[in-house]
Amino acid sequence: MPEKMTEQCSWAGCSRRSEADLIQRALCINHFLQFSHTRLKSIQQEVAHNSGPRNLAPSEVQSFLSQVISQTALLATGIRLLSPAVRAELIELSSAAAEISRQLHREPRLPRRIRCLLRTGIVSSEISEPCVTVNISVHGACLEIRRPLRVRQEITLERMETHDCTRARVAWIKRTAPEKFVVGMELLENEDFWGLKRDEQSNSSNRRKS
Repeated sequence: MPEKMTEQCSWAGCSRRSEADLIQRALCINHFLQFSHTRLKSIQQEVAHNSGPRNLAPSEVQSFLSQVISQTALLATGIRLLSPAVRAELIELSSAAAEISRQLHREPRLPRRIRCLLRTGIVSSEISEPCVTVNISVHGACLEIRRPLRVRQEITLERMETHDCTRARVAWIKRTAPEKFVVGMELLENEDFWGLKRDEQSNSSNRRKS
C-alpha cells in the first residue's frame, strides 16, 4: 500500500484514509474502484459505438487508463490483508483498462452503413440474416443484428452489393433492445474486405495527380 498517503479520501462524505491517487484525487480503495469502474464503462461505451471517446482528449484518456493500471498494481501488492474478492476486482479492473487502451491503439473505425448477410454455419443453404454495419475498420466491424451470438463464435459475412464473403469472429456483443443487438467483429480473412486500403490508394493517387 502507498504508505505515504495519509490524507483523507476526497470522496464527499467519506472519512476513510486515502489509499490511491487517481487524476489528482486521493481516494480510498472502495471509491477508487467505484470511480474507475464508472469511468471505464463510459469510455468503453463510446469506444464500442464511435471512433473514440468524446468527453476527454485521447491523451487524457490514455493518462487515465495508465493511472488505473499502475494504481491497481500498487494496491494489489501493497495493501496488507487484502481480501481475495477485492484483489480479484483490482485484477479485473486492470485488465479492462489494458483492453480499452489496446482498442484505442487500433486502426480508426469509420462510420459506414453497409448491408450484409450473416450466416452462423458453413452450409450454403442456411438462411442468412440481413444486417447492417455501424462502423468498419480494416480488420473489423460493428454490426446491428437481430439474434444473439456468442463471444468468439465464428460466422460468415457477405456484402450484399458485391457478394464478397469473409469469415469473422465475435469480439463482443451488447443487447440494445428486444431482438436488437450490436456486435463487434474481427475479420479472419479477405484482408481488404471493406475496400478501405483500395480507397486509400485511390485517394493517394488522386492527390498526387492534383
